[in-house]
Amino acid sequence: MAIDSWTLVKNMARNFSNMCFALALSITLLMKSFAVQDELVWLAVLSVFVSAILTNLMWIRSIGIAGISGLSIVYIKLGSGSLAGTILTVLTTLLLVIAVLLAIYADLAHPSKNIQGDEK
Repeated sequence: MAIDSWTLVKNMARNFSNMCFALALSITLLMKSFAVQDELVWLAVLSVFVSAILTNLMWIRSIGIAGISGLSIVYIKLGSGSLAGTILTVLTTLLLVIAVLLAIYADLAHPSKNIQGDEK
């Protein structure tokens, strides 16, 4: 069974995207240990979870960016109260953006194998 390199790249990008979602979810749960309000922690967890679900289940992968809106609310509510919470929120947002971009990259159209000079 021969697997072309594009399939391997596509699967690797999809797996790395899901790992970024898992890491973002772990970081939001880590906020609990830095005295961030429970309501804000659960809003961040819900935002990451919804973003992962939307990105993996919808045909249009970019809809997963919607999870950033919940994280922006968390960022605004934190204010200057918790520096660690703010840093973790920004890091989670970056991971969400990377995860969605990787999911989009994994779904790009397969490049054409027929190069004009290689026709036989």
